[in-house]
Formats: sequence, C-alpha cells, structure tokens
Amino acid sequence: MDLRQLKYFMAIYELRNLSHAADHCNVAQSAVSHHLSRLEDELGTALFKRRARGMDPTAAGERLYEHAVAIFSRLSAAEDDVKNGGKVVSGEITVGMPYSVIKVIGVELMKTVRERYPAVTLVLKEALSGIGFDHLVTEQCEFSLLYNPPQDDRIRQKPLLDEQLYFIGHPSLLSNAPDPLEFKELTRYPLMLLSSGSFSRALMDKPQLLHTLERASTVRLASVAATIGCLEAAIGCTIAPQSLVPDQLEQGTLISRRIINPAPWRTLYLAQRTNSKPTFLSEKIAELVEELAMCSVTDGRWPATMHTNR
Repeated sequence: MDLRQLKYFMAIYELRNLSHAADHCNVAQSAVSHHLSRLEDELGTALFKRRARGMDPTAAGERLYEHAVAIFSRLSAAEDDVKNGGKVVSGEITVGMPYSVIKVIGVELMKTVRERYPAVTLVLKEALSGIGFDHLVTEQCEFSLLYNPPQDDRIRQKPLLDEQLYFIGHPSLLSNAPDPLEFKELTRYPLMLLSSGSFSRALMDKPQLLHTLERASTVRLASVAATIGCLEAAIGCTIAPQSLVPDQLEQGTLISRRIINPAPWRTLYLAQRTNSKPTFLSEKIAELVEELAMCSVTDGRWPATMHTNR
C-alpha cells in the first residue's frame, strides 16, 4: 500500500465514480482502476461495490477511508510543523464540537483564527458528544470538545466548564412558574431525550433515575435541529442546557425550569488522543478555544461556570 493508491482510493470514495476520480487526480481512468485493483488485492477484500452508475464503499472501504484521512492529516501536520519549526502557525486542523458549543463560540473562533492565524485552515466538525468521541478516536479530529466523555485510555481529558441542565418546553406544556421542578415530576410531561449525547452519562451514578426517564420518554432523537423543532412545535419537553435555545428562551417561545433533587450538571472537556503528540498548530488553537470559552462565561453569553470554580 502506498500514498498514491490511498490518494486515488480517497478520490473514488468521495466522488463515487471512477471517471470523476480520474479527472480529479488528473490521470487516466485506467490508472485509477489499476491502482484500486492492486490495493484490493493487497488487502484481500473489496473496497467498493460496483454499480451501473457509480461505486459504493463496502464496510472495509469505510474503515480504510477513516485511516486514509488520518494518514494524510498527519502528513500535512508533519510537513507544516517541520517547515515552520514553530515560527508560523499554519496548516489545516479539524476540531470537533457539539452544536451548543458551536452556537456560542463557533463564529467567533473562525473569525479570530482568520485574524490571528491567516495561514490556518480551520474545519469545525459538528456532532453530538457520543459521535464526536468516535470521530476523535478514529482520528477524524485533532481534538474535540465533549460533554461527559467516557473514561477511556485512548484519550486525555481536560475539564473546561460546567453547565446546569434545565427542563425546557413550550409554554403550552410547561408553566413559567419560578419554582423548580422535582426530578421525579419530569415524568408527568411528554418527554424527549437525545438518543446520543451527554445526558445519560450525567446521571450514570443514578441509574434508577435514568431508567425512569428513558421509560417515560416518548420520543428519541439523534438530531439537535430536530429536537429544537419538536420543542417549538410543543411535541415534548427535554432536559438540556439553556445554551441550546438562548434566543427562544429570551423571546419567551420556550420556557426553562430548574431541576432539583437531583440537579443534573454536565461538564465540557477538551479531549485529545493519548497517542498523538501536540503540534504548534494544535496547541495554539486549543489555547484559543479555552480563551473564548472563558470569555463567553465571564461576559454572560454562556450560562455556565468554569470548572475550577465549582
């Protein structure tokens, strides 16, 4: 297996067509087909299912693509690191973030990177924390911001801030009373839970409470956008931080109530792979992310507390 084979393989994977991949790589289609056949022979498995109008990756092809992305990302980072020797912050870096984090600091992060580090290409990869963890360990991101990630030897974690979780719903479902809701009262409401996220791990030490909520949940969602849409349509209520829907809470189209006995919290961590050495680029961007998070908490745009303050 060599880099040329991987380059052609990635082009086929991304374009799903041999002819288009050949045009993209500026080579003859026969060359791309030849290298793909050699690669499949070396690996002893088919990487694509050939169809009349294109090519679909097999399970082996999906796995190889993840490795190929990581390999070329490391090569690019190595080239930038050696060329610049820490003198200039440059190169491409992919950072994983949940929706609520991007909503608070995503635009400011992109803007600040452009101003401070014009030679840097920043890619923000949005995903729920459970999926974001998978992206990190499969080397699709240099580092990720994750809520309540599992303890895992493959990553090192640094806690940044803590967010209290609230019960959020439409005014037609949830009264705007100042009194907090007892946790046991939540099952009286139509309940929606994210099927992949951090809430379950926020209650991992209280499995009975978690099980009660899961049994009462009428809707399970793996999409933040769908969750917000369901909240606005009064389909159900959910447990989330206020940062998920700040505009709706300010306008009064949604209501949040504090939860007690127990009061659930979640912690945001900056997570990196233990087998990856920090580069000048990754250090600077990680420092910037921490800086923006702290500023957002300090000026009140992010209703949270820095982890050291709890």
